Amino acid sequence: MRALVSCAVCAALLSFGVPLYAQSTGEISGRLLNSLSGEPIPGAVVIIEELRRETASAADGTFAFAGVAAGRYHLMVKADGYSSRRTEIAAAPAAAPLTLQIDPELHFEEVVSVGAEARSQFDSLQPTSVLSGQELTKQLGTSLGQTLENQAGVASRSFGPAPARPVIRGLDGDRVLILQDGQRMGDLSSQSGDHGVAVNPAAAERIEVVRGPATLLYGANAVGGLVNVITNDIPTRPMTGVHGNAILDLGSAADEGGGAADITAGNGRFVLHAGGGGRHSGDVATPLGALTNSQSRNGFGSAGLAWTGAKGYVGASYGYDDTRHGVPVVEDGHIELTPHRHAFSLRGGGENLQGAFDSFRATLAVRRYKHDELAAGDVETAFRNDTNEIEVLGSHRTLGRLEGSVGAWYLDRAFDARGDEALSPAVDHQGVAAFFYEEVTWPHVTVQFGSRVEHARYRPDGEAERSFTTGSGSLGLLLRPAGADDRVTVALSLARAARIPALEELFYYGTHAGNFAFEIGNPTLRPEHALGFDAALRWRGPRVSGEVAFFRNSVHDFVFRRQMSEEAFEAGRPLFDVRFPSRDLDGIEPNGEFPIVQNVAADSVLQGVEAHGDVRISSLFTAEVGFDSVRGKVSRTGEFLPRIPPFRTRAGLRYQRNAFQAGGEVVAVARQDDVSGLETPTDGYGLLKLYAVYSLQSGAWLHTFTARVDNVSDELYRSHLSLIKDLAPEMGRNFKLLYAVKF
Repeated sequence: MRALVSCAVCAALLSFGVPLYAQSTGEISGRLLNSLSGEPIPGAVVIIEELRRETASAADGTFAFAGVAAGRYHLMVKADGYSSRRTEIAAAPAAAPLTLQIDPELHFEEVVSVGAEARSQFDSLQPTSVLSGQELTKQLGTSLGQTLENQAGVASRSFGPAPARPVIRGLDGDRVLILQDGQRMGDLSSQSGDHGVAVNPAAAERIEVVRGPATLLYGANAVGGLVNVITNDIPTRPMTGVHGNAILDLGSAADEGGGAADITAGNGRFVLHAGGGGRHSGDVATPLGALTNSQSRNGFGSAGLAWTGAKGYVGASYGYDDTRHGVPVVEDGHIELTPHRHAFSLRGGGENLQGAFDSFRATLAVRRYKHDELAAGDVETAFRNDTNEIEVLGSHRTLGRLEGSVGAWYLDRAFDARGDEALSPAVDHQGVAAFFYEEVTWPHVTVQFGSRVEHARYRPDGEAERSFTTGSGSLGLLLRPAGADDRVTVALSLARAARIPALEELFYYGTHAGNFAFEIGNPTLRPEHALGFDAALRWRGPRVSGEVAFFRNSVHDFVFRRQMSEEAFEAGRPLFDVRFPSRDLDGIEPNGEFPIVQNVAADSVLQGVEAHGDVRISSLFTAEVGFDSVRGKVSRTGEFLPRIPPFRTRAGLRYQRNAFQAGGEVVAVARQDDVSGLETPTDGYGLLKLYAVYSLQSGAWLHTFTARVDNVSDELYRSHLSLIKDLAPEMGRNFKLLYAVKF
């Protein structure tokens, strides 16, 4: 940590150097052309980085800056559908016009979740994935986990299709943070395999994934990564007129149907947003027959209103989610869950401000979540999770080459469960944090550094409270080699990330059918401390783009579930009575149906490699390839960590002509034999998906039609991350039709 601070101080001291230019003036002008077709590129944003001046290219691709002091500068070009381009140029009184060849983009998009400011994936210090537009409709599934499970480094934990949740680099639950418009969901999906994420992916405008620690800005729950579902319930920009989106989809494997729509209307000052939708699916068809009690239905609605100005906005939104889904296998398939969530948000922000801070945002998020677990229609357990969250983030004025943000965060949470599966007493949970995130940028190098201090306190009814204070820090380096002409970046990061034990890891005790275990928490657990290293090489050109990333996380006191023998359980009873004094443990006995597991901590290592590549074979055909691999072991004993995804590789071919594309993808998953004592090995498998997408512009209306066939060969396979894999296979062949319209 001391080394990180020393490097950060050195970077800050170096950041105040500014170049000096001669006082004679000249002009910078030129023309932007498509590097493949030679066609001009209109509407591109052209920026002189050192002077912070920008203009837009004309219909013939030309641009010009007058009155530029003679000297050397870096010119940045940004255009939709094209790679960003940074070029070193000279301004002089008689400089000749430039001709800049800009490459069509093959993969990288913009991500807003990575840092305090939006930036290109290509310039991110961490590997990222983005789904939007046609790519989102090609991947859209019943749940968030299904939608993202084929992204690099991402898998899906499942208990049937409805409660599927993303797993990033072998980490899930409390280590992967799910956000909606940058705010926590407030649900209980991290606590149990049969709990789902309270969001319908069909309502998303885009979905972003950050792989690796994102703890500086988002806290301890993002130690493995984060997923941000963008819906824009609170508008942040002025608009005039009416805009909207709608999507309808049908699926054959579960007699599934769903839809979502939203509309935004503004008068230049006030902007109103409203949306809603629903989904219904029956029991999922597998090659062995229907999976009983895997049905689900969901309905949601939201409304938001904002005042918007030239330099800021303030707005509020309210949303309601109502879901009911079955839980297969458990209690002969008679269990259902009924999640309900009220979400109120108040948000404001400003930019291009005067004073110490040139931009800021502030958010208040109030979530009221509850769900009942029903057995044959009767309530067995009632859960409640109420959260109030405040976040403030300010970006300070640029100081030489130094720019960054400081912020604070507060969480107040009340958790309660009553009934047969109430595994802990009611718990009040408070958290508070302060953080900063800074970058020093030169033309070909960016140095990032930051730190976060977080304090949390748990107060369980009738039992001893626990409090934790942790610190996280990071140091990153982004290299843009001068000779690569902005077509190569190297991202290196070193992060010390801390995670506070989750409520269920500390206080749960009893039979938990949703995790197929008799669970024993440990209120003496200490925070996890991970030292993580990430290295990513990215390249892009007119015909080839890709990324290879390596990661290694060495985690001190990594918390995981370890099986306990009946003899060890009996011997531990006196200790459990001391740890959980408010409960009558004599009345809470293992029934022999599930294994006894205890949350323990041990130093562990997770490491792996992720890669993807896109190759433009011709003007019509593009090939896509990729693979990901992760391994997790306890450092001292060499035992495998539970629920680690197997090695996976992907290959696809896409035909695209204008707004039509069609193609296929093969996913091959290796056998997983690296299992913990709680698991069984899982056979490998291969899946084929075919799709076709066509977009049609009709006036102001953009129509998109998608046809998709998942698991074309009706393969009988089992996912290693399914809690019911030994009892039920995954979905069989599924025909899916989608229609989306934007106006």
